[in-house]
Amino acid sequence: MDPVTVRGLGRCLLCACLAWASAGGAATAQEGTGAPDARRLKVRSLDIQGVSGLDVSQLTGVLATRESGGLLPFLGKDRYYNPRQLQADLYRIIAFLSDHGWPRARVTSVDLDRDEEAKAVDVTVHVDQGPPVIIDKVETFGFDVLEPRDQEAVQQRISVVAGRRRVQGDVRNTRTATLAVLQERGYAYSTVNVLEGEGTAPGHVSLYVIAEPGPQALFGTITVRGNHGVSDGRVKSLLSMKEGQEFRISRVVDTQRRLYNREIFQFVSVNAEPTSTVGAPVPVNVVLTQAKPMRLSITPGYGSEEKARITTTLRHLNFFGGARTALATVRWSSLDRGVRLNVEEPSLFRRGVSMSVGAQYWYADEPAYRSTTKGGRVTFAKQRERSDPVRRRQSLTTLSVTVVDEYEDYTVSEEALNDPDFYDDLIALGLNPNTGRGKGQLLALAVDLQRNTTPNLIDAKGGYLVSAHVEQAGNWMPGAYNYTEYTAEMRKYHTFGNIVVAGKARAGTIDAPGLLAADVPFFKRYFLGGSSGMRGWGRFEVSPLTLSGNPIGGHSMFEGSAEVRVPAFAKFAIVGFVDAGNVWYETLDFHFDELRVDVGPGLRYLTPIGPVRVDFGYQLTRIEGLLVNGELEPRRWRIHFSVGQAF
Repeated sequence: MDPVTVRGLGRCLLCACLAWASAGGAATAQEGTGAPDARRLKVRSLDIQGVSGLDVSQLTGVLATRESGGLLPFLGKDRYYNPRQLQADLYRIIAFLSDHGWPRARVTSVDLDRDEEAKAVDVTVHVDQGPPVIIDKVETFGFDVLEPRDQEAVQQRISVVAGRRRVQGDVRNTRTATLAVLQERGYAYSTVNVLEGEGTAPGHVSLYVIAEPGPQALFGTITVRGNHGVSDGRVKSLLSMKEGQEFRISRVVDTQRRLYNREIFQFVSVNAEPTSTVGAPVPVNVVLTQAKPMRLSITPGYGSEEKARITTTLRHLNFFGGARTALATVRWSSLDRGVRLNVEEPSLFRRGVSMSVGAQYWYADEPAYRSTTKGGRVTFAKQRERSDPVRRRQSLTTLSVTVVDEYEDYTVSEEALNDPDFYDDLIALGLNPNTGRGKGQLLALAVDLQRNTTPNLIDAKGGYLVSAHVEQAGNWMPGAYNYTEYTAEMRKYHTFGNIVVAGKARAGTIDAPGLLAADVPFFKRYFLGGSSGMRGWGRFEVSPLTLSGNPIGGHSMFEGSAEVRVPAFAKFAIVGFVDAGNVWYETLDFHFDELRVDVGPGLRYLTPIGPVRVDFGYQLTRIEGLLVNGELEPRRWRIHFSVGQAF
């Protein structure tokens, strides 16, 4: 710091203290210690004058001296004047301004205005910023070892810009971000420095971003420590890197994230530190501390569709060792309840294929039917994760195959059972026309393929998701049902400034070699409506109707949605949406001139677990004659409460 500035600070603070003493004594009590007395004065206001070119709240945010109160003064915290804190804050002001481009800034005076009646003091700090340091030009050297597209990425990560102030934070960010590009391309031993040269005039500088990439390197020996209960081989099968693989710094970060996400370990540290021999393979040290294996959680909740709900889960995070996860779930709500058990093998034969074995006893109470499902599923899944932070791309592709063996016992709704127009369907479905009950074994093979490029699907702001599902029951497999189902879905998210535009399209159809009503169980039929799509209607309300007006489901469906999500204030956001879709009875029977449409606004409140949302949907195209719970539905609107975005 300039000696002149230091002497000026000393004189400034001395004058302030003398003025304070002459006014009736100094406030010597420390903030937060003891009870308030006559000598303790609240800081009623703190004003910093002479600062321009930046938000003063950024400056006051780093100071220890702060104003009392808050948005509501009677609820805010009392802050007391402390001369030692103020003295340190004067140095903080100079350091802050110097770091943000004003190296010659100084404090010229401090005014302390005491109010004895209110036992308060108003603090005013006068600052002379001086001229800023302006960047004339920014040049890069040493990055020519990278591909042209990666060199463009380096330029995009340079925070310092010609014609602007030199901010030390931007200089540090530039060094860190450009070094990360080199390390992501295998240059583990690279260094980057930002050097400063003379500019075209006093107070102007030229900045040079200089890289020394060195040779490309590989990952060396991987050492695992602290892995009690999980073998070294199993831990290494969960890592994102392998010995002898090209070095990429993102693989180190992904490895740490993967191990934490398994929740088996309470502490995870993954370090890849280059050795003193430039170009040598980079050793990796993985240090683990195992967490308690048993986790119990009881989660209550509420939604506009399922009303009150409670879910209890018991997890064993290292079931019989090997990082296997066992999960038991007990749930109750007005829509569904039951017990589910699941065991996951994270890496079958260490080939990167996971296996999940599940069993359930589950009751579902839907508007169109009630069903009880007993049985199990076995799923084999292979994931391929790709991450390229340099070009800001990431993707997760998952291929899974599921074998289903479940016994279904279901009954259609009273409204459908009492509808004479549905009598022939009951017989074709093999249901008792008097009770509407059917039962049978479902043996099926399902194949799912999904590609996801969104960083966070719960509240996505960019990327896309594409998925396809094929399910075959019967044919060469025994069982009571014989059908093939095809569904596909695509979601796309894009951000314009701080506004997110999201779109979704989903389609599906079910085919059968014989009669649809005979080969396809009723619970597989398509219905639309609810909080996640077609929000102008309730669940199971968009569907073909009987002549009486009861929804009976169909075998082809399409739905699409578009949303605009705009931040409002604090943690609130507002949404405008439009939904369109319909269900048709026959296979591949799509008629896009018959789409039902709804629009509406929504409100979101951001929480750590995702946005809490409320949507109001209004029907632009009514379904004439629709019966809900046996009564003619007069409303053209619905209100939905839920957690997470609609899609």
